Amino acid sequence: MTTVSADLIEREGVWDPQVFCGAMLPMLRLSDSWSLADRSAIVFEGQRWGAPSEGDGPVYRMSNFDELELRLTPELCVSPASSDEQCVRAGDIIVSKGTPVRAAIASRSVFRHPADANCYLVRGLGLADGVWFALCVNQPAFGDYLVRKSGAAIVPRVRMDVLVNARVPKAPAGIESVGFRVMECLDRRLENEVELIRFLADVRAVVASSIPDASRTSEQPIGTWWHFFSSSDIGDSLVPGHVAINGYQQHLRRDAGWNPIRQLLSENNSGGNRVTDAMQQIRTLQLSDVGDDLTVHQAEIKRWATSGRRVFADPIQENEVLLSALVSRPRVAFAATKPKPEVFPTDHWHRLRFRETPGAWALVLSDPAIHEQLSRLAIGSVQQFAPPWSIRRLVLPDIPLEARIKWDAFLRHWQQRRLELEGEWIGLLGEAYRLLRETHRQCGSWTQPPSALRGQETW
Repeated sequence: MTTVSADLIEREGVWDPQVFCGAMLPMLRLSDSWSLADRSAIVFEGQRWGAPSEGDGPVYRMSNFDELELRLTPELCVSPASSDEQCVRAGDIIVSKGTPVRAAIASRSVFRHPADANCYLVRGLGLADGVWFALCVNQPAFGDYLVRKSGAAIVPRVRMDVLVNARVPKAPAGIESVGFRVMECLDRRLENEVELIRFLADVRAVVASSIPDASRTSEQPIGTWWHFFSSSDIGDSLVPGHVAINGYQQHLRRDAGWNPIRQLLSENNSGGNRVTDAMQQIRTLQLSDVGDDLTVHQAEIKRWATSGRRVFADPIQENEVLLSALVSRPRVAFAATKPKPEVFPTDHWHRLRFRETPGAWALVLSDPAIHEQLSRLAIGSVQQFAPPWSIRRLVLPDIPLEARIKWDAFLRHWQQRRLELEGEWIGLLGEAYRLLRETHRQCGSWTQPPSALRGQETW
């Protein structure tokens, strides 16, 4: 039985038994700990927008949070419009109010836009303290402690006073060196991310310029049953949306020179066989594993019994393009080289092999204009899935070979650099987590490895 002193209950000011019976109890008893108040750090609440026109500028939201780093969107990659206190600055720690509680570190290359009211900005911590504080806040046990102590039962939120006074264990030796390298790596990762976002904007401008102005009105969905179509628009399906997109695609082929995707694919596509013999462990590529960077990162090792997906029997191959079969979550991935160790895609992917410049075609497939075609060819009760026949009906713009070669070379070089940075980042997370685990001698096993490390090795 665990005994909790009355002094500790009075100091914490909360009666929730999960606070005192969980993994955080040994940490709460530490005498050698500190808080943001002890470090005289300043905590700002994010920007609360007034009139709708005031919220038109770029802003960091909870959706931009990952463990320790900020994820950018094209809207955020612009020069800041103001320099208010609520704008993110280098060295700030941005903490989400809602669950799951996340803390991200702002590096020197961060765009100085405001954070919204669902975030706190922690300013004034030194490099070592800031990185250590962010590491602790990202731990599920610590985040749960902050929410429970805040006492929000209906909508879990972290109160500012709870965040300011939360006790953090003293950092072990070595956090200064790790913190410096974390900031340097975050800078390079951010610059690398901005490079791709701006390149994708150029690609999408080229694709948009290849769409005739007269055909843009055809992109509107058919919402009435009495809409009339030309007989030439009718194909294998009589679904009004399928007939409409068929006519739209014919217009693109006839007036803009777009080509059917089947003319660009090689005949030897990856086999459609699924795994029949259960494996002990498997690395699978699911839709959630691929973001807007089109890159196949090192997948997490999972037990076959818990993988929860049907999986292709053949692993991802070199120069393979994968297109999401779930049109409500459009994703495109390109493997410039064969992933090592092997990664097996789930059957939520369509596997494509282009005869030439596959990287360039992967960039084209990631364009919203192609996603629009796929979404209107979808089937099912909620129109979410694109079957193989719908992929063969896609039409793509006629991009000159010279441009495609440049696009393909850029994506290959960018992915190689990104994977190098990813390997460096995972190594730094491993070092940081080993330092975090040193607190187990005093606090017990209260930590979990970051998601990027889970399944990579035994911790």
